[in-house]
Amino acid sequence: MSNHRYHSDSAFTVDTPYGIHPEATFSGALSLFRRRYSRDLEQADLAILGVPFDTAVTNRPGARFGPRALRAASSHLSWGRHWPWEFDPFETLAVVDYGDVAFDHGRPAEIPGIIEDTARQILQTDTALLSLGGDHFIAYPLLKAHVEKHGPLSLVHFDAHSDTWGEDGEDGRVDHGTMFYHATREGLVDPARSVQIGLRTTNDNPLGFNIIDARQACSQSAA
Repeated sequence: MSNHRYHSDSAFTVDTPYGIHPEATFSGALSLFRRRYSRDLEQADLAILGVPFDTAVTNRPGARFGPRALRAASSHLSWGRHWPWEFDPFETLAVVDYGDVAFDHGRPAEIPGIIEDTARQILQTDTALLSLGGDHFIAYPLLKAHVEKHGPLSLVHFDAHSDTWGEDGEDGRVDHGTMFYHATREGLVDPARSVQIGLRTTNDNPLGFNIIDARQACSQSAA
C-alpha cells in the first residue's frame, strides 16, 4: 500500500509553489523547506537564492557550504505547521527555490557583479528575494540590487562586528568587514534609520548607525 500523504523528491515532483509537502527528512532531493526548484518566477511571491561564497573571510572559511547546510537542516522543519503560530505560511505565499548563484571561484573580482546581476534578474520580476550565505560580504552586492529596485534601505544587522571599517585607498576590495562602510558611503542604506544589534567590538566611527551593543542586547527584551 502507498501512503499518498508523503512525497518523494518534492523539489522536483511537486507542481505547485504552495502548501506543505511531507517527506522523510533522511531522503529526497534537498531544497529549502522542500520548495520546488524553479527559475520560472511568474507565479512566485518569494524566491530563495543560495550564495555559496566565502572568499572574503579573514579567518576560517566554510560559509560557502551555508546554503547546502540550511537546505538540509530545513528538511526537519518542512513537514507541518509550527507551534505556537499554528499556520502554514506556504498556504498563502508562493515560494520557490531558485538554486544557487553560479560563478567561478578562480575569478573573485567577477563574483560581486554576478551576485548583483542574479539578484537583479529576480527582483525585476517583482518577486521578493531571500538569500542564503555565504560570508557577510554578499550583503553588499545584494543591497545594490535591492536599492536599484526599492531605493535606499533601512538595515537591521545582527552581528558581533559592525562591518563598517573603512579602507585606505583600495577600490574594489572584497572584504567581509567593509561592506556596510561602502553601503553607507554610496547611499544604499540610511544609517539613521538602521540598527546594529549585538556588537562587542569597538569602532571609532559608527557612521551614524543606531547601536544596541552586546551588553544591552543581553539585558533588554524585544519589547
